[in-house]
Amino acid sequence: MSNPSSAPQRSGLWRILFVASLMLNLLVVGFMAGQFWRHGPTARPSGPAYAQFVPGRFFIDLSGERRRELADGFRASRQDVEKLRGRSDENAQKLAAELDQETYDPARTDALIDSFTTGPDSLAAGGSKVLKDFYAKLTPAERKQLAKTIREAPSHNEVNRSWRLRFWN
Repeated sequence: MSNPSSAPQRSGLWRILFVASLMLNLLVVGFMAGQFWRHGPTARPSGPAYAQFVPGRFFIDLSGERRRELADGFRASRQDVEKLRGRSDENAQKLAAELDQETYDPARTDALIDSFTTGPDSLAAGGSKVLKDFYAKLTPAERKQLAKTIREAPSHNEVNRSWRLRFWN
């Protein structure tokens, strides 16, 4: 037969574990809230598309006010860039129509591809305008710091390699 005194001990152990878990969760939530209130949102102001040209580490050393000021350009341009991305489906349909022609004309196909990859209404052109505007807002000291951060950032291949080594070997 089982010992009747062991049931309350197990119940007490579960209660202690529950309270400890609750305390840990509250500690983590409190830490995150404190970081947010002290430093503002930690979201990357530039987005992943600009990671090589404006590494996220660059923003760490800036004051919260300056960080928001510089990030406003990225936020303001977000809708324009999204419109250009939205045109991708339209451009794909144009390309499909061109490829579906009875007589394939490489020059027309190349011109069509160039119009939405390197033209003034291309996603690349929109992104380059955002970067140019961002760089124009930087002070000379900030430009030097950004150049240093870009040089010190790990290359895309190094990041991928370290991820693969960590999980696949």
